[in-house]
Order: sequence, then structure tokens, then C-alpha cells
Amino acid sequence: MPTISPPTHADSWPRRDECLAAIDRDGFTILPHLLPQDMIDCANAYIDECCARFDREERDHPRYTETNIVEHDPAFREFLLYLPSLQLSYDVFGPMFHLGQDKWTCKFRADEGMSLNWHLDGPLGFPEIDGRCPLHTLRFGYFMSDTTHDDSGTLEVIRGSHRKRTLHAQDSIHFRPFTGHRQDDFETDRVTVQGPAGTIVAFHNGIWHCSRNNRSDIPRTIVYFQYCPCMLHPVHRAVP
Repeated sequence: MPTISPPTHADSWPRRDECLAAIDRDGFTILPHLLPQDMIDCANAYIDECCARFDREERDHPRYTETNIVEHDPAFREFLLYLPSLQLSYDVFGPMFHLGQDKWTCKFRADEGMSLNWHLDGPLGFPEIDGRCPLHTLRFGYFMSDTTHDDSGTLEVIRGSHRKRTLHAQDSIHFRPFTGHRQDDFETDRVTVQGPAGTIVAFHNGIWHCSRNNRSDIPRTIVYFQYCPCMLHPVHRAVP
């Protein structure tokens, strides 16, 4: 099986160690640079065309998503091989990792019914360590639209929740205090991840995260790529 070598050009990141430390400590990090504008423009052109086609087929649908996007348009191959993301993945997994999931999601205005409740990612049967979910996927969210305004439906996380006991049911952290989650976590440790188009967030599969309804008139679009060790099967694909 072919493997990759560490991307050397990314070794000079002034904050690379800080990003790795934040993933370990907080469960997420925002990369210190924005995605190149040409990557944003090419991806948005494809996504906009898809949404226009979907809208003709499913009028007034507030949310569209597509998986396995690397096969659908060459623009997403640049995301697959984006060196800063590969570097961080190499740092946490070593050379034997592959693509676990690739998709985009676009959320239009919806006042009710389209929120994604609190959850963590990962297979239910994956071994836990002292009741916690270990790092087995590193997900990168590439913001294709601006989310600096209120009610954008952007990503929300609970800082440090990857170090708490694992739960596998959405919303259950509100009702099961013995797990180590407190209602105060949703106030003191809750982080709304905002940023301009091109913002890149990387997060641990075990961090609790959600997204609310987009109650603004600006569509919220995000591209997700996640990487995992080669021993894990990819999502939505029969083979890697």
C-alpha cells in the first residue's frame, strides 16, 4: 500500500505546534491561515450549480448535502490533497491514514426543524479509553461562506468535551450528569466557531458539536474532509 511522506513545506508554520496542542487540549483548532480564494471560488461554483438543480427538483428545501465529492468535481481533489491538512493528519496518525469522508452541506434560511443536535462522531463499537473516545478521525471543515454574522447556523462545539465520558445519543448530555457533562458546559465551554469564507477548523471526532438553524438570509456552506487510520473503513464508500 502506498504511503505519503510528511509534507515538508508545511514544517515552517509558525503556529503548527499550537494547532496540535489545541486539538489535544480543546478538541479543535482554527488553522492560522485562510483557504486560497481560487479553491473557494471553484468549489462554490460547483455547489451553487448543484443547489440550483436541486431547487428545481425539491422546491423550498432548506438544506442540501452531497457525499463522495472527490469523484464529482476536480475542485475537490485540491481539498483532498491540501497540504496543511495532510500535515496535521500525518502528525496525529503517522503515514498510514486515508480519506474517511468527504462532503459538502449548504443550509438556507430555516427557522425550524433543520438543526443538528449535540453529538460526537465515530463508530459506536470503537474501543474507549477510560470511558473516553480516542482520536480516530480528524475532520477539517472548510467554510465556503461567511459566518461572522449572528444566526448563521455555524458549527458549535463544547471545548474539551472529547476528554469527558463518551455518550452515543444526541441530546443525552442534557439529561445524564453522571457522565461528567454539566449544564454549565453549554455556557462556559460552548464555542461558536465563526469566521470569514476560507476559515478552516480541524476537530477531534470525540468533541461534542452541533449546528443550529440558519436563521439568516445568507446561505451557510461548508466542505468537510476527514482522515482516519488505514485500519478504519471509510464512510459512504465500499472501498478506500
